[in-house]
Amino acid sequence: MTDLVAHAIARTRSEWSRARVYFGLAAAYFAAYLALDALTNHRNLYGTPITLWSPDDVLSVVLVMESWTFAPVVWLAQFVTELVFNNGGAALFANALAQATLTAGLCGLAYLLRAKFGLNVRALRPRDLIALTAVVPTGLALIALAYCGTLVLVGQLASANFQTAFAGFWIGEAAAMCVLIPAAGALFRAIVVEPWPRAQTGNTLFVFTVTLVFAALVVVLSTSNVHIRYVFNLLFLPILLIGIKYGFEVGALALLIVQLLLLAALDFFKDSDGDFAAFQMMMFILALSGQAVGVTFSELQTATDQLRRQQADLAKVSERATNAAIAAAMSHEISQPLASISAYLFGARRILETGRDDGRALAALRKAEGAAGRARQIIERLRDFVAKGATPTERVNLNDLVVTILRLQHDAARERGVALFRTPSEAGAFHVHADRIGLEQAIGNLVLNAIEAAPAKNGKVVVSLTRRVNAATIGVEDNGAGVAPEIAERLFDPFETTKPRGMGLGLPLAKEIVARHGGTLIWRPVAPQGTRFELELPLA
Repeated sequence: MTDLVAHAIARTRSEWSRARVYFGLAAAYFAAYLALDALTNHRNLYGTPITLWSPDDVLSVVLVMESWTFAPVVWLAQFVTELVFNNGGAALFANALAQATLTAGLCGLAYLLRAKFGLNVRALRPRDLIALTAVVPTGLALIALAYCGTLVLVGQLASANFQTAFAGFWIGEAAAMCVLIPAAGALFRAIVVEPWPRAQTGNTLFVFTVTLVFAALVVVLSTSNVHIRYVFNLLFLPILLIGIKYGFEVGALALLIVQLLLLAALDFFKDSDGDFAAFQMMMFILALSGQAVGVTFSELQTATDQLRRQQADLAKVSERATNAAIAAAMSHEISQPLASISAYLFGARRILETGRDDGRALAALRKAEGAAGRARQIIERLRDFVAKGATPTERVNLNDLVVTILRLQHDAARERGVALFRTPSEAGAFHVHADRIGLEQAIGNLVLNAIEAAPAKNGKVVVSLTRRVNAATIGVEDNGAGVAPEIAERLFDPFETTKPRGMGLGLPLAKEIVARHGGTLIWRPVAPQGTRFELELPLA
């Protein structure tokens, strides 16, 4: 009972805490919305709620992106603001319907940005600006169409002014959102998430100062005389350079400065609404261009930093990995001849212990001697490769090499009850310039893998040697279960294996040896079941 009461008290406190946060944000938004609307309502078109600069609607979209439960607060703020500042004499129903249309459009835009594209102002990423610049203009065009149509419907906008009002609303909203949302994300990241280092801050302040002076001169010159407003295009140069040098965050803050300077200059020189809209359109294009360059640079910088970190990590482990790889390769390469030596010696000892030696013990000892010789050759080849970075090559007859490999793997196939066949090859010699021991190991690994993959007692492995123009192809086919789908794409990756005690080095080493000889190693499934490996080498 005590636990239930404590849980109820804790839950009540948590709900009260969330309620305080909700109403605190709502009150702060309400006050900020009223203040922003009071600053911008002198640019209303035809006595309607439409302004050529709408930071208050940007604030609404950002709030709804935090939680859809703020949608009623957004509608109430818009409704009250229009009653207080713009058209208090209008019918309440007309005002309520118009603002409900605008609220629905802004909430839909916020939903698209947050739910569908994952945009979060508090964690703005460079690629989010791509979604912003793609979704916002299109979404705002639809909102402008619905909102201006509603104003015409309720009698707050003359149908003759619909086109101008539509363009003014779309330009004002698009310029505000494409400038303020990236700037808000950049400020939040620079102050809260990842403060800029002092050195970068000093460089940024210097660039900001130069940009501010240049932008002020350009803005004053272009807005004071509308006949030369094309001078405003000179701002593309510093904005693009900032994006290339510092990325989208610094570029977004520079665009915010330019926008504020432009608004102040337009009001100071009393430019007409038509000129205001023209400058806002140029500002919108400037923002898109600057942010596109900044995003490109930031993504490139991120990729470069990640590559640099990966290279550093690779450098740290490469020395240890080299020694480990050599040890693993040597262990795998000599494991087969050592296993053969052990089996032959065990068989010879058992024969001698029975006292019925009829020459089989001597044959087993000779085979063990041959396996020991192969192990020595493998070790010497690896030693030469590590010391000199190369292995000796000679003229090798692939026919003889295949015969040798089949003879060496005959005992392993017989122990599993697997039939080992070789298809007749074409007439003529199959000579290649190659490292004989390396090729023997590569092809031997393929044959042994096929023997182990084939079913015991009724398994079958077929080895073939064919000619293809100026190349020879060695095929190794089994009737086993085939390659598991989960490792099919990683079949030649090191340490990928399905064997309980396998190291996963046989196929990677075979592929590396074949590639060193200018050849290829591929695999494909065989119907109804089985796997076929094909090793192709250029003929001498």
